Amino acid sequence: MTEETKQLPVISYKGKEYKQEDLTEPQRYLFAQILDIQKKENQAKFTLDQILAMKQAFEERLQGELNKTDE
Repeated sequence: MTEETKQLPVISYKGKEYKQEDLTEPQRYLFAQILDIQKKENQAKFTLDQILAMKQAFEERLQGELNKTDE
């Protein structure tokens, strides 16, 4: 049975590719931090889109209720 060596994925950052095995521990740590922050940023944007849609729905319902009293 032959033993396969698994290569770590290459990291693309600002148009340049970096082999993980060539990075220092602090560099790998910082890449991991940036990746985690990007995930959190995307999740925050996703959540904000939901909040804005809900706000719009409630504003429309409120306007409908206010229009009933104006009639």
